[in-house]
Formats: sequence, structure tokens, C-alpha cells
Amino acid sequence: MADRTILVTSVDIAPGAEEEFNRWYDERHLPEILACPGFRSAQRFECRGGEPRYLAIYELDGPEALTTPEMRAVRGWGDQFPNVRNFHERVYTRIHEAESPDAA
Repeated sequence: MADRTILVTSVDIAPGAEEEFNRWYDERHLPEILACPGFRSAQRFECRGGEPRYLAIYELDGPEALTTPEMRAVRGWGDQFPNVRNFHERVYTRIHEAESPDAA
């Protein structure tokens, strides 16, 4: 089992700014982040009830991907910062993996 590292971010957005934020995140922020060395993939989710409303999971080659010059240049909320509420960020390394017996 190869090491696997993920970055998990969650955030709420000021009321009325969600459409602009989601457009910025999907069309600008994600492409910039995924162009950084060590970033493999990203997924975004929206909570069906509760907070924080938005969650992003990034698959990384390792935690060092967060410290590259390219990542430092694009990290953060940019012009969306005034709309950001309740932001959390965590880095996790896989310690176990299991699959359903029905997984193909």
C-alpha cells in the first residue's frame, strides 16, 4: 500500500456570494492548484444539511506538495477572501485501506 496524502478543506460562504465563489473555485482556483507539483486530483462536495457547506478533497503526492513555490503563489482565497466564513484545513495520510467484497 503506497502512502496516500489528502488535503481536506471546508468553508462557508457569505450569503449571496455562493454563485460567484463556486464559479471562481471551479474555473480559476482548481486549475491553478492542480497545476502545482504534487497535486494529483481534486473533488468538491456540497453539504446537504449543516455546516460547513463546501468541502474539497485534494489528493497529493505527499505533504511537501503544500510547500512548493508554485503552491505558495496560488494558495489562499484571493479576491474571494471577504466572502469566506468558517474555514478549516487538514492534511491526512492514509493508515489503512479496505474494500467491500463486492468491489470490482
